[in-house]
Amino acid sequence: GLADLLVPQDQVRLEAAKLAREIAISAPLAVQSTRDTLRQGLVEQIRVAVARESAEQNAQFKTADFREGVAAMAARREPQFKGE
Repeated sequence: GLADLLVPQDQVRLEAAKLAREIAISAPLAVQSTRDTLRQGLVEQIRVAVARESAEQNAQFKTADFREGVAAMAARREPQFKGE
């Protein structure tokens, strides 16, 4: 990860300002490149997570437990899930 400094809550703003000054005096192209790289990594992680979530939901829609959940909600009763 990128976290390289842990500070008490009352020092967060001070330390963040120090880090911001350090970034501000750094080479602009290097800072931009690092920022773009980090953002692209985040975007890719989100894509992977969304694809997995979609696949998991599609699989769940085919289960007896899903049908039971919908039926229970429609009947306003507690569902009786069986792990099927």
